[in-house]
Amino acid sequence: PTDRFHFHFHSPKSSMQHIHAEGSVRHAEKRRKGTCQFANRIARTSLDAYERSVPQSYREANKQTCVAAIVAHFHHQNGSICGATNNNIDDEGVDDTNLHLQVMGLGVGTKFLPDAIIREEQSATFEDGYGKRIRDCHAEVLARRAFRCQISLEILSDLNSNGEEQGDAFSDDSSLGAGYSPVLERIESCDCNGSDDDKLNATTSIRYQLRSDVTLHFYASSAPCGNAVLKKFIKMQKETFDESLGPDDWPDERHAPIAAHSLRLGQFALLVKKDGSISQSEPTEGNIEPPSTQHQKDSPGREKKLRKPWPCRESDSWCPPSCSITGFDKGTIHSCSDKICRWNCLGMQGSLLMPVLDGPLHMTTLTVGRKFSRAVCSRAVCCRADGFGSRITSKGNDDDKNAENSGKYKLNHPTLMETNVYMDEAGTHVMAGVKSVGEDAIFDSNLCWVWWPEKAFDFAYAADCLDGKTGLKINYHDSADLEKQDGMPPSFSACSTFSLFQLNMEILQRSGVPNMSWKSQSKLSLSDIRQMKCQISSQYESVKTDFFRHRVFDQWSRRDCS
Repeated sequence: PTDRFHFHFHSPKSSMQHIHAEGSVRHAEKRRKGTCQFANRIARTSLDAYERSVPQSYREANKQTCVAAIVAHFHHQNGSICGATNNNIDDEGVDDTNLHLQVMGLGVGTKFLPDAIIREEQSATFEDGYGKRIRDCHAEVLARRAFRCQISLEILSDLNSNGEEQGDAFSDDSSLGAGYSPVLERIESCDCNGSDDDKLNATTSIRYQLRSDVTLHFYASSAPCGNAVLKKFIKMQKETFDESLGPDDWPDERHAPIAAHSLRLGQFALLVKKDGSISQSEPTEGNIEPPSTQHQKDSPGREKKLRKPWPCRESDSWCPPSCSITGFDKGTIHSCSDKICRWNCLGMQGSLLMPVLDGPLHMTTLTVGRKFSRAVCSRAVCCRADGFGSRITSKGNDDDKNAENSGKYKLNHPTLMETNVYMDEAGTHVMAGVKSVGEDAIFDSNLCWVWWPEKAFDFAYAADCLDGKTGLKINYHDSADLEKQDGMPPSFSACSTFSLFQLNMEILQRSGVPNMSWKSQSKLSLSDIRQMKCQISSQYESVKTDFFRHRVFDQWSRRDCS
């Protein structure tokens, strides 16, 4: 019974390659059963948005890519559909079958910035400042950026209208996109005791919450890189399609606790995206310590002898292809599995919107296409964070209000689903000869894409085209020769850190956040952004600090402000 957890560290060449017979082929996407109709609808709606916002010439040339999206689902009320209209809004990424679904953000890509560019941008002396380049252009990260941009624009639109009723959908000339249905609702709170004088002098703080008839759903065309494709340490089984669930229903899933029996072998390990631009020399054996082997006091004036490093810290040959371990000098950008797990702790909205939100925004479901395993995915995206939130609420904070706000941060366990909707249903792979496991997909293009409903059509396509190796927005028609920018020069996307920061600052000023003073700037530093986050979103930043103290996440590779 223990054999399935028995684990050895082999060289990649001996353990990660298979030999196939001459003439062997297989489907580009292995056949799968899926979980339910709703999972397929989430996938189909996301891929429809991809097909409508990204040029056909790119899609035809890049059958092998990754797509991710965040989709809003509007529930039935008395037989009608909330948040949906009869407008022709399917061009904006809305499910045109039942008009229940609306894509809030779409990402396409498999690239990230080389370490040298990341270090240069973080430098205080960098000419363009920090945050204009998108460091991680993997699809899941871009989808979340697009989502943050869209909800920020929705809040700003409401503030501009002074909270006037927008109805279930914005008009065709709305800056948020024709037929767009709001997913947030306004809450107004007043810091007065109820007397007339107090009411006249009160400061109104405008806040928002997710509408009661809306849930958020995450789609990824392939299992997120990192722990979600580490198919070890756990028993896996194939999905069974549930015919009993209707098109608007998903399983009521409860995640069972996972026994932490193989921590030393990397069961819950954080992983980074392996950067091919960094010299791949192996660190000296033993110079990287596992989380539990820092210097410990045995008694006053004496230190315990450090234990031998965990096996998973001695080599990264056990990691999934294209990943490495933290602190191994092979990359600093965390895997998408790590980031989604972080979002399931802290929410998808980020720090700067929390002062105007009633609570974090979480995904209700996660739908995956290729390489899905329910057991592995649950470990990767949420269950390894077990214990997060319990420490926050047990601190015994004297400030009841702060304690109440901290209690809103709980580990979110989304329902996990597989879809049998394929990106490339007819494609095949030639498998003859020696093939590395997990590396048969080829991601040649450096181009990445990001879209949200507010995006107008530029250059005959709607999505921002990004150069994944520079993190900047480019004109797709100039992309054939990136060295020659005869057309539009590279610029920064509206979902870059710099742009989102400026947008969020405007929202905070307009919404009446106390002691908020900010003037738009053409250049920011990482230190500027962190200081502002701590100043105006102290509760969120405090919870984030607790997140980094968790036994799994205390090895998180954080950016240096110096």
